[in-house]
Amino acid sequence: AAPPAGRNPRETTPAEQPERRAMSVDLLLQLHEQCKGLLAKSDGKDKTIALLQYAAMFASGGEPGTALAVQKSLAAARKPFRLYKPIEILVPFLRSPPDFAANAANAAVEYAKNIGMALYFGCDHVVWAHAAGVVKDAALAKNMQKLSLWGWFIASCAGLYSQTGALTDALDDMTDANREESEAVAAGDGVAVAAASAKKRDAARVARGVMAGVVTNGAQALLALALLEKVSMSKKQTGALGVFLSAMNVYKLTPPMKRKTA
Repeated sequence: AAPPAGRNPRETTPAEQPERRAMSVDLLLQLHEQCKGLLAKSDGKDKTIALLQYAAMFASGGEPGTALAVQKSLAAARKPFRLYKPIEILVPFLRSPPDFAANAANAAVEYAKNIGMALYFGCDHVVWAHAAGVVKDAALAKNMQKLSLWGWFIASCAGLYSQTGALTDALDDMTDANREESEAVAAGDGVAVAAASAKKRDAARVARGVMAGVVTNGAQALLALALLEKVSMSKKQTGALGVFLSAMNVYKLTPPMKRKTA
């Protein structure tokens, strides 16, 4: 029914207010469930704190003050969530190592990706131990910090290589599906059109996921170089890149919002 004359169509009537409030509460509860699902995982906790850490880096710009202190505190707070990561990465890899005889290039990429990430987490544990006072050798901790970041860079480049190949395959699948759909439309075959359209949607979904992987790995590689001070980036720029990367990781790990069913 049309609203009474003189009343804004968007204005909420007293009768509609309880329903609006219920919808707002439902939305808040759905968001709560998403956040709870994200933070139930150690990776979710790690990436969420990383987002806050890089936001603090961006805010501080590397200058002493509250924001820099928050950044350092959050960086230390992430460490326990990564404690088991080197073993988590290496055990499945060692149980089923890549087969060089089947595909030497892909096997080399998998070795670089897994060993690089194991170095990233494992060497960072030494840095953490030094900060906690367990390891006394400052020079060792500094070298482990560099090795950790180089491991991250190598693993990210390996991931970028494999994801780029997967993206090429996904785009080829989309091209094939488009051609099949056009041929089916020209032939007037409704069943073939529907099948080709479904194939095209599937290929597009895969391509979007792979593209996100390409962007993530590229951003990780650049961030590692920035933290190693091998590229010219200010602390604010590095922080902004870290925020972008962490936001993508948080989004990827966040469970889908549950929709209410009638």
